[in-house]
Formats: sequence, C-alpha cells, structure tokens
Amino acid sequence: MRPMLEATKLAKTYGRQIVLDDLSFVVSEGAHIGLVGRNGAGKTTLLKLISGDEEADSGSFKIMPWTKLGVLRQYEVLPSDVSTLRYFSDSSGKPEWECSKLASRFGLRTKDLSKPPSALSGGYQMRVKIVRMLLESPTLLLLDEPMNYLDLPTLLLLEIFLRDYPGTFIMTSHDREAMQNICTSTWEIARGKLTEFPGDIETFLDWQAEQAEYSRRTNKRLRQEIMHTQEFVDRFRAKATMATRAQSKLKHITKLRAQLHNLGEALPTTAFQIPCSSVTQGTAVRTEDWVIGYGEKIIAQNISLEILRGDKVAIVGENGHGKTTLLKTLAGLLPVLGGKMKWWHHADIGYFSQLFEDTISPNETVLQALMRAAPADAPAERILAAAGAFLFRNDDLEKPCHVLSGGERARVRLARLVLHEHNVLILDEPTNHLDTETVEVLAQALKAYKGTVIIVCHARTFMNAFVDRIYEVSNGVVRHYTGTYEEYVADLTAEAAEASKATEATFGVGDKDEVDRRERALLIRGLRRTQQKLDEKMKKLDKEKSLILAYFFDNPTDYASDKARRLSELDEELVEVEKEWLKIEGQKN
Repeated sequence: MRPMLEATKLAKTYGRQIVLDDLSFVVSEGAHIGLVGRNGAGKTTLLKLISGDEEADSGSFKIMPWTKLGVLRQYEVLPSDVSTLRYFSDSSGKPEWECSKLASRFGLRTKDLSKPPSALSGGYQMRVKIVRMLLESPTLLLLDEPMNYLDLPTLLLLEIFLRDYPGTFIMTSHDREAMQNICTSTWEIARGKLTEFPGDIETFLDWQAEQAEYSRRTNKRLRQEIMHTQEFVDRFRAKATMATRAQSKLKHITKLRAQLHNLGEALPTTAFQIPCSSVTQGTAVRTEDWVIGYGEKIIAQNISLEILRGDKVAIVGENGHGKTTLLKTLAGLLPVLGGKMKWWHHADIGYFSQLFEDTISPNETVLQALMRAAPADAPAERILAAAGAFLFRNDDLEKPCHVLSGGERARVRLARLVLHEHNVLILDEPTNHLDTETVEVLAQALKAYKGTVIIVCHARTFMNAFVDRIYEVSNGVVRHYTGTYEEYVADLTAEAAEASKATEATFGVGDKDEVDRRERALLIRGLRRTQQKLDEKMKKLDKEKSLILAYFFDNPTDYASDKARRLSELDEELVEVEKEWLKIEGQKN
C-alpha cells in the first residue's frame, strides 16, 4: 500500500502538560484507523496537527502528492446566509444534482437543503459537515467524533458508508460499537505515546489486557529471582572464597532489573455514583393529549404517555423531529402548548443539556463552575470529592473551562449534576465527547440509580445497558415502542441498509416524492413490526387469562384472591395493548 502520510518525532505540549511525545508513524492507503484514548490524551490535538489547524512544537509531516485531506471538525460554524444546497455547490464546485444525490445518502431532504446550514439541528449540521467534506473527493479523511449529535438512523447510514469506504480515514469516537464495526486497525494515545495495533478495537483491548497480565507475571518472576539472588550475595559477599561468585550474582541482578517491564502508573478512571433521594412506587409523570413545540410551531401533539418512578426511558427518533423539544418541555424549560402534564409532587428534576454553552461559562475555572452549581449548603469537601470523582484534582481545578477538551467539559457538567440528589434525570446526549471508560462508568451508575431517567442518546452499547422503555418521536407523533432497545436498533439497521441501497438506485435531483415514498414505506414496516409484537403480547396475556379462568371453572368455591387480582390486571393490560394496536393501525392508514 502506498503511504498517504508520514510523521516523524512529533511533539506537542500545553504549558507543563506533555500531550504528544516523539510520535512517528505512517498512514497507509486504504487504512481504516480508530484513534482511541482518554479525554485530554491528545486525539483531537493529533488530528489538528495533521490538518494544519495547529503546529507541532517539533517534528515534521510529509503529506504525499496523491493525498487530499478531508477534515471533519467538531466546532466548525456553518453559514447562515445561504441555502444548504448552494453551500454544498459553492464550496465544492460540484453541480447541485450531484450534491443532492450525496446529501440524500445522509437523509438530507429537499426541505433541509433549502434552509441555511446554521438553521438546522445539531445532528443535521453534522450531516452537512460530512457531506460537504465528501464532496471535496478527499483521499484521507480526518473524522473527529463524527457520531456526535447524529440520530441513530443517520449514524447507521454513516457506519455503512464508512465500513465500505474504499479510501483512508482516521476516526475518533466514543461509540465503541461503531469503532468495532468500522475500523480495521486501532491506534491508542496514552501518556503522550502512540501504540499501533493491526486489528479492531475489541481485539486490541484483549491484547492490551493480555500484555498487562504478561508483564505483571514476568515482573513477579523477575523480582522473586532478584530477591533470591540478593540473599545469596548478602550471605556470601564477605567470604573470600565466594567473593567472585557474589560479584557475578550482582551483575546478574543488574541484568534482571533491566528486564523488568515498565508498567507505568495506572491511569486514573472516573468512579462515581448518582445520589438519589428516596423514591416510592407510582407514576413519575403523566401526559394527556399533550402538545409540544416552541413559539407557535407545533412539533408533536396528541401525546399521551405515563412514565413510572424508577423507569429508564429512551426517547428516540430522527434529528429535527422533536426529541430535545420533548425533553425541554418535560423539564419545564419550554411551555406546554396544549393538553395536560402532571409530575409527581416530590419530583426533583436534573437536566443535562447537550450544549456546553447552556450550563458553563467559558471563562470560569473548573472549581468555580462546580461551586456555582452546588447546593448552597454543600461543604467544600463534597465539591472537591465530586471534582475528584471526575478526575479534576489539584491544578486541574484552576483550568479555565474554555481550554478543556470536549470530554473534560462533559465531565464537568456531569460532576455538577451529581452534586444534587435529583430523583429525576433528563439527559440530552450526555455521552458526547466522553471517552469509552467514562461512558461505561456512566452506564453502570444510571443502571444502579434509583430514580427516573429520561434520555436522548445514540451510543448503542451504553443505552442497551440500562434502558427498559422506549418512546419514538416521528412525524409529529410520539409512540411507545414495545420491544427492547436491542430490537429497536436491529430494526433500524435493516432499514438503514435498505435505504442506502434504495438511495443509490432511485434518487434523482429534486425527487421529493421518491424520498417521501421511501420514508412512508420504512414507517409502515416499523409499525407492522410493532403490531406483531403487540399481537404476541396479547396472545401471552390471553393464555394466562385462560389458565386462570380454567382454574376458577374447576374450583368454583375457591376465591383465590391473588388469582382474582391478577385476572383484573390482565383485563386492564389487554385493554391497553388493544388500544395501542388500534392506534398504530390508524397511523398506517
């Protein structure tokens, strides 16, 4: 394979922190590289050095003549004075029909292309950045967290695209499942050094664990041999007849010490629990004929849902369909436009915004940000403990928030949240920018949390770890998805594969009707799958009901209060399932 890029002895420091230390590497043609590492380890810094957005303190790059960089930046500001389609055409020099065709692969429809890019939602802006980059026909893609803010359907489309991409890319992502499915080699930055591994991330992590265990066993054996040899030296070094052998043993000890593996100090990991005041059984929130939106714009209506205390609820659906609007209305940040919403009278809501600017001032320090968010009676020890749990200690506490990496900013906001004892958490994309280790700890903490969680997030492994209820927002309707989160992802994966093939085969310039037909077909398939699950549930309920009725028929004098109570519950459940089935039938017509 031809080299696309060569780097020699790269180094970069920020103040006293050594971020990259003497890195040398080659990126080969066709490589699909997953770049991993802790928050602040230097992943984004390395990509910025390659793209030319920052300069290395020392070292050099050699970009080959046949290499054309395509860069996806996390914080790029998109224009507001031109339509998205014109922006694509003007920035790439490609005709609008070609821009439309590629845009359709990432779910950008005619109505989206007619709006300015800055007017689109965060997820759609990420789609715009991806399409704009690909229109430049790059041969080496630099993808810094491309999955951030993408809805799950688009994430799956991007995953399919990158998996089959014939070119070269380096990608960072907190979504371990996406990295596993897309990347064929893994690079890790840790302690300023780069480790290159010719395999996927799961194989790399297994290898890493094996190497660490091998090093520990080797060091244990070497230390035992050193101790035994030192005992010989201490015993016989004073005897003239054994002096020569003692000196030889001392040289042997020196060689053994040189063979000890440098394991280094273990990297710190986040370790936290989410406190919660006592929670009793019952309904956390109930809505009836609810209408949500902002201003005079209605996003969804006729919403009736009931969330119990302790439920872990996922709000899913495409970007721009109202997930964040739903969360903000539940949190009381947007007014209800119609209908009723009633919270449990002891509900104490903590809200996590996906936007850093909503909660933290860039010029305040980490410690100031935590002190401002803490309860008035919180002692300093509690604030410092929360900071330490999210890896902010000593000098880190005095860092201004504007110099923090995306993952460090997310950790600050999570630390602010756990300073309180909320019994309801409403979380909008909490895993964006977090490293994999912190995402895993957060999933465990949410699973153990006794309160109610209502969350929008597209990290599949993370969500599958604790979500037990799903509501989908689509085309002005909020519906209860009756399957598991894993089943929901499987449905979307099949749809994404079909949509990707259909787009390439049929999409033409301005062919809005074809897009609408395809969306309708995907919706109908999803509704039919949900009805099938409801049919199966009704059969199980009917079977259980028949068994109880048969018992009463055979034992007419036995009241059996537990069976009578269960019979009443089954009747209520059947009514609710039948209502849901009929509601879906109406959406199909």
